[in-house]
Amino acid sequence: YRDDWYLLWGFESKGAQGLLSLFQGDRPFVGWLYALDFSLAGVSPLAWHLYALGIKMVSALAMLWLLRSLWENRRVETFIVTLLFVVYPGFYQQPNALTYKQLLLAYAASLLSLALTVNAVKAQKITYKIVFSALAVSLGAFYILIYEALVGMEAVRIFLLGYLFLRRGKRWKENLRLTLMSAIPYLAFALSFVVWRVFFFDSTRKAVSAENMLGNLTSLHGLLTFLIETGKDLLETSFFAWTIPFQQYSTQMPYRELGLSLALALAVTAAAGGHSFFARKHAAASEEETPRDFLALGALIVFVTTLPVTASGRNAHFWGWDRYTYQSVLGVALLMGGLAFYAFKGGLRWAFISALLVSGVVTQFGSAVYYRDYWKVEREAWWQLAWRAPQIEDGTTLIVALPGGFGLAEEYEVWGPVNLIYQPGGALRLSGQVMFDDIWMELLARSQENRLVRNTFTVKRDYGRVIVLSQSAPYACLHALDGKRFDQAVTEARPDVRFIAKYSDVGLILPAENGVVPPAEVFGAEPPHTWCYFYQKMDLARQSEDWRAVAALGKEAQKLGLNAASATEWMPLLEAYVQLGDLQNAKRVARLIREDKYSFNKLCSQYEALEGQPAAYDRAAVYEALCRK
Repeated sequence: YRDDWYLLWGFESKGAQGLLSLFQGDRPFVGWLYALDFSLAGVSPLAWHLYALGIKMVSALAMLWLLRSLWENRRVETFIVTLLFVVYPGFYQQPNALTYKQLLLAYAASLLSLALTVNAVKAQKITYKIVFSALAVSLGAFYILIYEALVGMEAVRIFLLGYLFLRRGKRWKENLRLTLMSAIPYLAFALSFVVWRVFFFDSTRKAVSAENMLGNLTSLHGLLTFLIETGKDLLETSFFAWTIPFQQYSTQMPYRELGLSLALALAVTAAAGGHSFFARKHAAASEEETPRDFLALGALIVFVTTLPVTASGRNAHFWGWDRYTYQSVLGVALLMGGLAFYAFKGGLRWAFISALLVSGVVTQFGSAVYYRDYWKVEREAWWQLAWRAPQIEDGTTLIVALPGGFGLAEEYEVWGPVNLIYQPGGALRLSGQVMFDDIWMELLARSQENRLVRNTFTVKRDYGRVIVLSQSAPYACLHALDGKRFDQAVTEARPDVRFIAKYSDVGLILPAENGVVPPAEVFGAEPPHTWCYFYQKMDLARQSEDWRAVAALGKEAQKLGLNAASATEWMPLLEAYVQLGDLQNAKRVARLIREDKYSFNKLCSQYEALEGQPAAYDRAAVYEALCRK
């Protein structure tokens, strides 16, 4: 999904060196990690999902260890806070495993580093202190090298150290001295990294450059924006994250999946309640370990971990990518857990905790359902393209519009999979683009442009050599629009697609070439040959004017009991029968199209409007068969 595609193409096309070059301009260490990851996981989606899930499990255990190390007598509270961390609904990109595995890995390392720091302070034996401290420093360096915006976790480390010494009854001056002394090994690397990043590292990506960040903060407008966005992010990350994503997914999920998600959420809530009930009998909570501490530390942690993100011009939101909340999830879990155990009592407390758990589970389940359905639509679209287009001329730009809710956001979501299909392991020879407001201007001007991806490799895009691919609904087929045939575009659901259809040239598809087969390790096994398979093959045969092949394919599809999802998908067969002089079958197919009154009226009115104008096919004969009774 999303950014996965250029990573996948970079590995398949250029190997480990390609991955290193992709990240050399912003996060060089990440390139080396991806090179190692791909050598182990390859391009298997399942391997990447299991990898990300394993990291999340490690982070959950690290979270529990950290909390139990700080509040060893608060077993129920620390267990619930850990559960809130696991299901936190403000970050629902777990299915986007290849891309966000790095964020998950960095955060797991930061939690382990914090837990080791706490246990180094608590350890009685000097050997344990040295080992724990060395591991904590190493993991601290590891997570910052992966994701620099997590540098706020070093402030979290200072807070936790100060909290440990404060509980020992030290005076504030002594507490401050001990805290700073203990933090020196960690701060040394963190400060060195910041100095290197700001003054020595030349970032080629503006989005993550220190110069860009500092420039934003030096102006009055930039400073005010930073303060306002920080305040908004604090609220969104801590509180709105439990309501907005839940509302989005619970209202979009099919009833079956919604019922399953609620059942799972209730099971998790019941298990948590049962565990807490039995654990409470054996708990010996200390009065000096109060949930009020959870509240205070949680609020501080959310604040200091949000600052680096908003300072870099990034903000939390709950549409599309929501990764700019995850850096604060430790603080959010503590804050909400502290609120539950400090502000509420008895049944009201468990009602509040249950509501949080239900929100988290339903959101995560809903995200998985969305990504499952998203991949189903996208995977079938690429297979249909392979059926429709045996080969495509080099230098062609494919513009892809998938159904609402499953639309592609970046152009590499087109050229990544397309080149994996048509040029596996080779150079980038086909370009791609997604729909945007002013795309018609580029098409009108037949402009050419070069897009530099992560300042590493260039994608050449030619708007004078374009194929428009459109799928109007999840149940419809992918349409390779022909600018010379209005019948495909006239019933397209999206007006912007109808407007640019005239620029689409299916002549760039090479029908005589040997067909391609999408690699199964990425795109899975070939789907069953349902209606869309026969439609693509009929449309391909129509392009070559092989009318007998079109008719044979149509008869085979009808013999299997297959029907078009969209009335216009009968048009290749109607035209074939007209060209073959088989008016009886032409009238039969025309009756099928007439069943969709909207498409029928749109087609016939368009035929009448274009009467007398030249066409690439016998428009009058098709009009006679379809529109005359």
